Parts: sequence; structure tokens; C-alpha cells
Amino acid sequence: MVPKMFRPLGASLLLFLLLFTALPIPVAAAPEGTTIWGYQEGLAKAQSADGKFGFANLQREIVIPMQYTSVLDFSLGLSQVQLGSRLGVIRQDGTYLIPPEYGSLYHMDAGLYIAQKGTKWGVLSLVPFPDGNGGTTQIFYDFVYDSAQFTQVSGMDTLLLTENGQRTVIPFYQISQLMLERQVPSARFPLTRGLLPDFSDVSPRDWFDVWVDLAYNLGLMSGTGNNRFSPQHTMTVAEAVQLAAEMESRQNGDNFHTQAHQDRVWYQPAVDYCIASGILRAGEFSSYTRPVTRAEMARIFSATALARALPNINSIAKVKAAVPDVKAGDYAADAIFGLYAKGILAGTDSSFTFRSSATLTRAEAAAIVARLARAEQRLTLF
Repeated sequence: MVPKMFRPLGASLLLFLLLFTALPIPVAAAPEGTTIWGYQEGLAKAQSADGKFGFANLQREIVIPMQYTSVLDFSLGLSQVQLGSRLGVIRQDGTYLIPPEYGSLYHMDAGLYIAQKGTKWGVLSLVPFPDGNGGTTQIFYDFVYDSAQFTQVSGMDTLLLTENGQRTVIPFYQISQLMLERQVPSARFPLTRGLLPDFSDVSPRDWFDVWVDLAYNLGLMSGTGNNRFSPQHTMTVAEAVQLAAEMESRQNGDNFHTQAHQDRVWYQPAVDYCIASGILRAGEFSSYTRPVTRAEMARIFSATALARALPNINSIAKVKAAVPDVKAGDYAADAIFGLYAKGILAGTDSSFTFRSSATLTRAEAAAIVARLARAEQRLTLF
């Protein structure tokens, strides 16, 4: 039988991956008169004595400056903020994903936002994609429309655009296909607006709350039963291979199935699939039921189609010089360095320490899979 933690989440496939440690963010103790409340995904809204908003960590330190007219709670690692009269979107380190340039902003779904600029409306992508001229853009539908709505038409999620009295009705499934055609990063791992878990063993104050929310929302991880996520559960080799198979299947758009034959162990189809896909070598692991090490996890996941396709956003030379406990020639060294260079790994401390022989928890796996799946969460290290 397939363990409950790997049963499909609705019709979605499962997935997982690696570890989270935030990069250093400039912090300062909250000034006198600051009001802090409402932790979500590890951060709380902070309001200064003069009415400006930012965010504070669990130590009541201000990690995102109190400069905004208003902010929304973090959800799926994102917060919509208002700077003056303009709206934008930030992630948890304060980086703008959508600059504060818009009079109205609404997350339609899948990381696409309906936006108003001046008197015109358009649609933005959370992450840049090729513009066809050698550059990138975030404009998915240009700002030429008199109105834009995400609504239901005949029971179907639909984008409704109006220009000079002419209505254009676009079913959302067509937009999803267009995202793939336009090579929007993470298009095969879309954010689903409003889909959040409520596990009894995951608190809004936990560092991993954001990553559990993302992994669940993306259909990559589900609970372990009895409304629990089991964030400290240690991953096995079999579970890591299962994740790799699911990720490979999602990225390639094929139909990998996890149903095992009665005379075979539950993870054998995933092992066979990974061998056939070139992710594993036959006989590479003598035991699949023991805990997987972080180095083994990096080796397995770096061989997936998704990881191979990701561009480097950090200098590989700087990564090799910075990671103190991995050297050239070590087991899986190239895979480990590659995941740092792609912005997937940040290490376990501010010195980028990796800990190759350590085991991996479900909370750590949620952090890594979220970064692999969602381009906006990948880290620039230097």
C-alpha cells in the first residue's frame, strides 16, 4: 500500500525537495509605539506610531521596513503592499516581485494578477518571462483594456477583458496553456488562490509555515493523517525517489502513476520510473527504507528535468568558495553546488553550511520543493 503521505491530493500529483534557511535580512528592534499583531507564515504586520506598516519576526524585530500605507498578511510567501496610492507584491525578504506601480491589483490565479495602470487594465505575471525580443517582461496582457475581470462564465473560471465595448472571454484553461507556450517560469506548478492547509502541528509562527502552505497549495505535499503534517518526520530514500518521480512527471506533463502491484513494494513504480528517466542508476541504492541523507537528496533531485532546466542565478565559482563543508570530489558535490547556484539551497546557517550526511525532515523538504517549483522563491545568495 502507498503510505498516506504520498496519496494524491485531489487530482494533483505529489512532489517534494530540499532545505530552508533564510539569508540574513537587516533587522532592528521595533521602535517604541509600534503595534505588532497577526502572525502568518512566520511574520506579523507591524504598524509604526505614525501609521505606516511593515513586518516583524518572532523576536519583534522589524525585518520589512514600516513604510507602507497598508499591507496584507503573507500568504503563499507573498504580501500585497500599498506604497502611497500604488500597489505591488513583495516576498518575505522584502524583495519586490511586482513593483508598487498599480492602482488596482488582484491575484487572478496561477501567479497572474489583474492590474490597473492609469485608466487601463492588463494582466501581469508574478515572474518575468521571455518577451520574444531577447529580454523579459511581466506583462501577460497589455494595458489596453477598459476593464478586466476574473469571473465565472457557465461555471468555468474565465478572464473577461473589455476594450472599446468589445468583450473577450478567455477560459482559464486556455490561459494556463498560453503560460506554457510563453515559457512563463513555474507554469507547470501554478499557485491556486485561496487553497491553504490548516494542520494542527503547523503554527503560523513556525519558520516552515510558509513552505508547508506552498507545498500543499501546489499539490506537492499532503498531510500524514489526523489533520497533521508531521514536519519533523525524517524522509526515507523511497520517499525522496517518489518525490523525484512525481516532479519529473509534472515537469514533463506525462502520466506517471503510483499504483503498485500487489506483489511489489509501494515505491517500486517510482524507482522504475526514475531509472527509466535517468534520475537513478540501477542498483544505486541497496535500501530504500532507510533515511535519505541531504547529499543523496541533492543527487537525486538535481537529476530531475526541472532542476536541470533551471538557470544559475548565483555564481558557481562563488558557491564553491562559500560552502564550507563541501569540496570538489565529495559525493554529490556538483549536484549540491548546482542547487546553490540555482537559488534552491541556502544552507543551514549564515555561512552556507550544507551538512551532507544529515537527514532531511518533511518541513525541510517542503522548503526545497517550493523553491524548485516556484521561481519567485529562489534566492540570490551574493
